[in-house]
Amino acid sequence: MRVLVLGAAGFVGRNIVNALQQADIDFVASDVVNSPFGEDVDYLRVDITDRKAVFDVMGGVDYVFHLSAHPLPASIKDPATNAKINILGSLNVMDAAREKGVKKIIFSSASSIIGEVIQNPVSEEHPCKPKTPYAVAKLCVEHYLRVYQELYGLNYIVFRFFNVYGPYQYPESGALIPVVMSRIIRGEEVTIFGNGSIARDFIYVEDIADFYIQSIQKNIKNEIFNMGTGKLTTIKEVIELIAKTVGKVPKIVYKPARPGEITNFSADVNKLEKFFGRVPSTSLEKGLRKTYEWFVREVFV
Repeated sequence: MRVLVLGAAGFVGRNIVNALQQADIDFVASDVVNSPFGEDVDYLRVDITDRKAVFDVMGGVDYVFHLSAHPLPASIKDPATNAKINILGSLNVMDAAREKGVKKIIFSSASSIIGEVIQNPVSEEHPCKPKTPYAVAKLCVEHYLRVYQELYGLNYIVFRFFNVYGPYQYPESGALIPVVMSRIIRGEEVTIFGNGSIARDFIYVEDIADFYIQSIQKNIKNEIFNMGTGKLTTIKEVIELIAKTVGKVPKIVYKPARPGEITNFSADVNKLEKFFGRVPSTSLEKGLRKTYEWFVREVFV
């Protein structure tokens, strides 16, 4: 068994590389940047928009973890580049995978493809009305995977990520948890828009990595799964938990609510439990504690 990890240098990718090492699974890591890993990781620098490079790296691969993506904020500024990377790049991956006889692609999609929440918790069957170019591209790739399976027999699994946090997610990402944790550690102000009642489904990244390992160990294919916990936590509660973890009193500043925020948006994880026999189990308290330990070791050294 040999796994190709595309997007290995990213936040989720680095955690999946760690999980593959711990599971003693043979793999090659790849991304568009120089390797962030040590010499013990087989790494190739590949841009997924480079069709030849994608075909070259796919040789001898049994499974592909496709995490490469142009991010959501950048997609709003430059939809064309987002489509080139996230759609056309993904088509390069799929074409190479079917030509090289890859057994299964595991693709990282996003809960933001839902757009307007009609019923909560959100199941995999919930209607999708994406609100960003990033979300449009993710949903587009989901459909391409289905079509490639129907036309060419290429198997896949889609994991729709909810609000992922944990080690290797740096404050520079702009994500809520590392930004708030960094600010509280430094004694800086933390901003809450509105009254802090907006709620999210937060999932610890190592839980996701574990499901990626299971996705190639189990005979599950051509299915879409929510990758969340099914539990909602308000922004204010998250900030209070982070402050408790850090051991400092947060300096909270309240500002007017931002328009268009979707609230009470959690994952229906019944399908995940049905197929995998379990759901992500790391509590937010434990996940924040492990994230803080990483922060102290790697960010605030």
